[in-house]
Amino acid sequence: MTNIWKIIQLIPEYRGRIIGLILSSAVLGFGATATPYVFRSIVNTITDLFGNRVDYDAALIAVGWAVGAFAVIRLFTTLFGYWQDHQSDQLWLHSISTLRRRVFETMTGLSLDYYERNRVGDITDRFGNCITVTQWLFQLSEGTLASILQLVFGIIVLLIKAPAVGLVMLLLVPYNLISSYLAVKKTKPLRRRWNGLVGKMSGLLSEMVSQIATVRSFAGERIVQRRYDAVQDEWWDVRRTETGIEQRSAVVVNLINSLAVIGSIGWVAWGALHQAYTVGDILLVFALTQAVITTIVPITRLVNTAGDVDSASERLVELIEVPTTVTDRTDAVEVEPIRHIEFRNVGFTYPGQTRPALRNLSFTAGEGQTVALVGPSGSGKSTIIKLAMRFYDVSEGEILINGRDIRSYTQNSLRTRIGAVLQDIALFNDSIGDNISFARVGAQRDDVIEASKAAHADDFISRLPEGYDTMVGERGVRLSGGEKQRIAIARAILRDPSLIILDEATSALDTESEKLVQDGLKTLLRGRTALVIAHRLSTIASADKIIVMKDGQIAEEGDHDSLLDRQQGLYSRLHGLQTHVAKVV
Repeated sequence: MTNIWKIIQLIPEYRGRIIGLILSSAVLGFGATATPYVFRSIVNTITDLFGNRVDYDAALIAVGWAVGAFAVIRLFTTLFGYWQDHQSDQLWLHSISTLRRRVFETMTGLSLDYYERNRVGDITDRFGNCITVTQWLFQLSEGTLASILQLVFGIIVLLIKAPAVGLVMLLLVPYNLISSYLAVKKTKPLRRRWNGLVGKMSGLLSEMVSQIATVRSFAGERIVQRRYDAVQDEWWDVRRTETGIEQRSAVVVNLINSLAVIGSIGWVAWGALHQAYTVGDILLVFALTQAVITTIVPITRLVNTAGDVDSASERLVELIEVPTTVTDRTDAVEVEPIRHIEFRNVGFTYPGQTRPALRNLSFTAGEGQTVALVGPSGSGKSTIIKLAMRFYDVSEGEILINGRDIRSYTQNSLRTRIGAVLQDIALFNDSIGDNISFARVGAQRDDVIEASKAAHADDFISRLPEGYDTMVGERGVRLSGGEKQRIAIARAILRDPSLIILDEATSALDTESEKLVQDGLKTLLRGRTALVIAHRLSTIASADKIIVMKDGQIAEEGDHDSLLDRQQGLYSRLHGLQTHVAKVV
């Protein structure tokens, strides 16, 4: 239950309204308990009339008052119940919206390594537990608390009217709760396990949907289905074991409850035969005894579901409490336009890894300079980009922006000064215009069009039937690679950054698309400092400085011509290989 309490603490502003619901539940519980008293009065009055212990007129008045009281109680509980349902629904809608917003806000601040280590489906499944937890909380605050109060009132009346029956009902309550608690405790590891499997299934589904073209191209439908089925079968086995434990516990509890009711009814019937109770008393005791059993069931059911909810809360809390590895210092300031960036003796190892990704790396990109990063896969090029954008903090050394440690600036102000165009362009499932204007809050359509023209994207956008309002689909699937790249360039131009980061921005493009993208990049790079990762060395021949990476270290450094002069150097060999391949093709 600790995890559930942690979730409640995320929405403290609703505690007062929850207390209001609890008080209204007390009123409804009292009304439910008062109803058998009215029936008792009616039955006793009619019995007295038939026994000539009261005359007709007096009986008529007494019954009339009782029926009137019953009508008032019913009308009041109906109207009050409607008000409570309305308030509960509104409270649930507000609280689930607030909780989602706060969890989402927390997720946007998580460090990049968390998203790189976890499946998308598992993360979204954890986020979806917001609904599970809040629904349970409002079942508790609305109907279940009314049942608890009705149970308390009923037992008090039974202890007064039929002490033996009241004592039996009183003992049933802890027995039911303890039995449910023990069942929940026993099944908690199973709940945690199948919740994890649900997240894994969500992850497999997300991967299949996002990679459906790859699945189809390899005729891999059966492969992904087998993977999913294997997890589903494991989930089924775990869930079946859990429900088996719960069902066996429930059978024993229900049997004990039934024996208690039978014994209570027998005891009251025996007392009535010896004139210890009136007919109305018998009706009252029978009704309250049945009500006690009826209200115990949903309460114990809520206790049982508390296990599921606690497991769901645990997964949600794990998401909320993920430690953020990259944080702003308390004295962090906003960065001015980035004039130059320096890596000074930088070393870096990814979380959970032992092999350094970068070792003793030093270089400088001066104001207006283009520094290209080349080298084999896994040499550390993309790691440099991630550190420059402060997705991670360095393990050793420091990165200086305008002569100050990058960690002395706020992350938000740093990234607003950076425009990135990456190889794998991620577009939102939104319009082209909104994807471009994402770079600058409040950007007008004219600004978007101007940036698109500079990126050589306006021509193809204008030819589309809906122009800038065209929806691009999930991750931009409705657009070609070159079109997505030009939208990304337009987005970067609209931001008007002072530092440009390009990661293989023209790889895997056809000649015509590459020409258009290169023209857009020239506009973007003009007068700005840039870090460029390039696979095709011909695209960075004009770079002011080329850094050749190997095994996380700088193997060579210089401009295009000076590096080619080193005939035994790595850059020269890479250039020779690419030139040879180009001739063969």
